[in-house]
Amino acid sequence: MQNTLNSKKYYKVQLSHIEIAVSEWGSDNGRPVIALHGWLDNMASFYPLLTHSNWLKDNNLRVISLDWPGHGHSGHRHPSHPYNLLEYVQDLHDTLQALNLEKVILLGHSMGAGLATLYAGAHPQKVEQLLLIEGLSPLIQEEAEAPEQLAKSIEHRNRHLKRGEMYYQDLDLVIKARIQDTDLSRDNVALLVERNMKKTAKGYRWRSDPRLRLPSAIRLSFNQIQAFINNLSMPVLLIYGDHGFIEKYPQFSGMVKAYSHVDAVQLSGGHHLHMEYPEAVAKILIEKIKPC
Repeated sequence: MQNTLNSKKYYKVQLSHIEIAVSEWGSDNGRPVIALHGWLDNMASFYPLLTHSNWLKDNNLRVISLDWPGHGHSGHRHPSHPYNLLEYVQDLHDTLQALNLEKVILLGHSMGAGLATLYAGAHPQKVEQLLLIEGLSPLIQEEAEAPEQLAKSIEHRNRHLKRGEMYYQDLDLVIKARIQDTDLSRDNVALLVERNMKKTAKGYRWRSDPRLRLPSAIRLSFNQIQAFINNLSMPVLLIYGDHGFIEKYPQFSGMVKAYSHVDAVQLSGGHHLHMEYPEAVAKILIEKIKPC
C-alpha cells in the first residue's frame, strides 16, 4: 500500500504544444527538485522513493515529478510529430518556464537521467545539482551506423501505422506479463501499470503512446555526448546498481570511470533500484544533496 506521507497534489501544465501531468511532493516552499522518469515508465516509478518516511520535508525539498509526453497521463504528440529525444529537452525547458522555476535540482532515472544530462549540459546555469539514477546519457551510436538507424526508423514507423489499438479485459494479467520482463516486485509493477492503463467500455488500454516503441531516427555520437558531460559545471551524482543498466552496457560503465567530476555510487540492485531499495537511495541522496 502506498504511503502518502509526502504527497501533495496532482495537476497538469498546459504548454504551447502539449499537456504535461505533474505531481508535487514534500515541502511547499522547499528547494525545487524535478523528477524525470525513464522510457515507458511514468512518474509512479518515483512513488516508493518519494513516499519513503518524511525525508523530503525534513530536508526542505519540493519534488516536482513529471510524466513525459506520451507517457502516463501526459498528452501525446501529434501523429505527424515523432518522439525525438531532443524534443523532450525542449518539453522540460518549457515546463520549468511554465512553473516559473529559474534554477532547479534535476533527479533523473534511466532515459530521464540521460535527458537531465543533456539539459544540464545545454543550460548549466539553470541546474543547481544533477542527481542521476541508472543513467548518465542517452544511448550512443557510432556515426557510421546513422544510415542504418534512419532506415530502421522509417520501416518500423510504416509498419506501426497498420496496427490497431489493443484492449485487455484483465488488468492483473497485464501486471503478470510485465513481471516476466523485470525483476521488480508485483507491487512496484502494479504502480507503473495502473498509472499507464485506462479503463474503457472495450476493456483496458495503454495510456502510453505506442509510437514510443519505434526506433529513434537518429542518436547522438560519443563525441556529442562527451561535449554535454564536459559542460556540466554543477555537482553530479550517479547512483547505479550492481546488476543494472550501467553495468550491462560497457559504453556506460566505461564512462562512469572516465569522468572524475561524476560522483558515482554503486548500490545493490537492478535498473529500478530506486523502486527496489528506496531507503538506500534516499540515504545517499540526503548525504549528497549540496546545501544552498
